[in-house]
Amino acid sequence: MNKEIDLAFLEKCEQSWAEDAAGQQMANAIIQNGPMLAGMNYEAVRKLPFTFSVDAWNGNVTDQVTSLRCWAFASLNNLRQHAIEHLDMKDRGFELSQDFVYFYDQLEKSNRYLNKALELLDEPLDSPKMGRMLHNPIMDNGQWYMCADIVDKYGIVPKSVMPDAQVSGDTRYVTRILSAKLKTAMRNLRAAHAKGASAEELGQIKEEELKDIYGILCRFLGAPCKTFDWSYQDTKGQTHYMTGITPKDFFKAIGVNNDDYMFIIHHPSDKYAFMKGYVQRDDLTPGHDVLLNVDMPLIKQMVIEQLKGGEQVVMGCDVAKLSHKVSGYMDSELYDFNAMFGCKIIDMDKKEHLEYKNIKGTHIMAFAGVNLDEQGRPDRWKVQNSYGQGMGINGYYVMADNWFDTYVVSVVINKKYAPEEVVKAYESTPERMADGALY
Repeated sequence: MNKEIDLAFLEKCEQSWAEDAAGQQMANAIIQNGPMLAGMNYEAVRKLPFTFSVDAWNGNVTDQVTSLRCWAFASLNNLRQHAIEHLDMKDRGFELSQDFVYFYDQLEKSNRYLNKALELLDEPLDSPKMGRMLHNPIMDNGQWYMCADIVDKYGIVPKSVMPDAQVSGDTRYVTRILSAKLKTAMRNLRAAHAKGASAEELGQIKEEELKDIYGILCRFLGAPCKTFDWSYQDTKGQTHYMTGITPKDFFKAIGVNNDDYMFIIHHPSDKYAFMKGYVQRDDLTPGHDVLLNVDMPLIKQMVIEQLKGGEQVVMGCDVAKLSHKVSGYMDSELYDFNAMFGCKIIDMDKKEHLEYKNIKGTHIMAFAGVNLDEQGRPDRWKVQNSYGQGMGINGYYVMADNWFDTYVVSVVINKKYAPEEVVKAYESTPERMADGALY
């Protein structure tokens, strides 16, 4: 069973490859053009015209550049649509500040990290639990419910009030500095604890460390405002002035209540039942982080209803699977990797994909439209991405319905577009889902 690779085995491989004329021809194509262009299914592309019978959003797309803040961009893209429509804004390219949300996201994540450090003061540094703590102290990725928590607590501001900083598109520098600071803070807390510091003294140390982190974020992004002045023109040309408004008041002004939304997942599993709510983490605000597991036909029904209502749908997916970032096509038949590489590579249903971690929620975008056939069934979906206008079709993607089935793992649905039994299930007491079970 543990036999090492030897010359005899290599000779078998070499002989097999020498006899594989089709494989050698494919190798020439892949080596010179890469697998994405060499193996793209032209027939699949022909079936994905960029036209949609239901079109909820045609505004400009945003650009997260190389940061991992897709969750904030997608969530704020939905909120900015509400702002534009609720305030009857003339500027259809209006954006909300992603840096404002990012500032408080990093501050809240740092606080949770230090709280956890205080809980684990006596845990050996070389334990698996501490190893996970020290490996990635902080990241900039997240989910819709994290944005909902931040917006409810701190509000939102127009992008002109807190525009992008130099690091906004490449936040790895922020991550590196904060990671180093958090590890130093943990060291300081553990050292004080070892010398017999009281709980009150440890709390003071933690507060000073968090103040330092606030200052670090101000240096990177600028200090977030407490109040601001802002004006806009409506579609009739009338100017409206907001003077001394707080970020929380501005959020209220756009007419959105995050409690009206549900985080829905599709997780076919023997362990996690459909129409049941689960909580994966215990350090987030109860309610926004409930994951309601729902079967796919019902998920599509709710997404279609919300799009018909004129509202985008924030969604999570495994974006790199069977999609082409540059052209904007997403189709389960876009590439036949089994034929390209001469062996079984993709040979699992969605349940097995999830069990073997072959599908994960790697990216957050938003459904902006859908095309329904004569029978009212969806055959392709319009997707708003946050990779800028240079990617996809002026920043948008077109997704085949078969891709939705396999690679979409979550959607955010307004309760008014959901059947009563779904809302009732979401509002029931959730159960604990194992960490890492889905994402």
